[in-house]
Amino acid sequence: MLVADACCARARRLALCYLVIHRPPTIPREIQMASRTADPVDVVIEAEFDKLDLDHDGQLEWSDYETLIDRYRQTAGVGEDDRRIRELRAFYQMHWMELLRHAQVEGHHLSKGQFVGATRLASSDTSRINVAQVGGHVIFDLVDADGDGEISHEELGRYLQGVWQIDQSDANFSFDALDANKDGRISRAEFVDGIQEVLTPNR
Repeated sequence: MLVADACCARARRLALCYLVIHRPPTIPREIQMASRTADPVDVVIEAEFDKLDLDHDGQLEWSDYETLIDRYRQTAGVGEDDRRIRELRAFYQMHWMELLRHAQVEGHHLSKGQFVGATRLASSDTSRINVAQVGGHVIFDLVDADGDGEISHEELGRYLQGVWQIDQSDANFSFDALDANKDGRISRAEFVDGIQEVLTPNR
């Protein structure tokens, strides 16, 4: 039982950290309810698919990512021409192309199964883009609203609420999970390392 509890706790922490890039608010509960044999990373990726599939047609396409990017923009309170939004769009465009490549599809849509498999492959294949490194730095720049090189409780809470409608308790849990040295601030290195741990937990 203690082993199972430990696995659930780790899965919850991983899910909440991964959420900081682009994961939905329901993930923690889904992770907690997953069976002992369920892969927590797959559960997180499946939940991401469900939240990105806004028209509920069982397929993802680039327009779903455009909607996500707009949420980031609105939360940051910046225009389309802001450098950080342009960098975010460039990252997601490259990531989307990598998903399509790894899924080996001819079209421009991904089913849930294709998305899960392709996300895993794209996260571990850094030959064209290192998702954790590039995505982590791009997102950090948007969350760090005052540009002081660190993310505060308030900044992370605003981001999680604005992009994913995360409640304060889960926002606090996410902050504590990412604040590795417990100094009350999330450094760039802590942020990127936390994402890396989730994307490649067995490294």
